[in-house]
Amino acid sequence: MLNSPRQNKFILEYLKDLNATKAAERAGYKQPHVQGSQLLAKSDIKAEIDAELKARSERLKLDSDWVIRRLEEEANNYKSSPSARIRALELIGKHLGSFEPEKVQVSYSGSFFADI
Repeated sequence: MLNSPRQNKFILEYLKDLNATKAAERAGYKQPHVQGSQLLAKSDIKAEIDAELKARSERLKLDSDWVIRRLEEEANNYKSSPSARIRALELIGKHLGSFEPEKVQVSYSGSFFADI
C-alpha cells in the first residue's frame, strides 16, 4: 500500500527523534498527540520505519552490543566523572534486568470474606 505524502513526511520526521507526537506535528497533522500513535499503529508505516531503522543500524554498524561496549568503557574510565561512571553502570544494569523486582506468585485455595 502506498503512503500519502503526509505519511511519508511523518516517517521521515519520526526517524529524526523517534517521537510520534512531534513527528506528526512537523508533518502537519491537526491533532498530533492522537494521530502520531495512530500512524505508528498502521502496519505499513510501522514496517517502513522498522526497515529504515534496521538499515540505519547496519549502515552505522550500531547495535546493542556496541552500546554496551561503550558503556563498559565509560564505567571503567577513571578519567570520567564519578556521576558518568555510575550512570553507565546503571544503564548496563537496566539492560541486564538487574533492577527488576523478582515476581512472586501467591495462590490461596481457601475462601475469603470481607465486610465492606
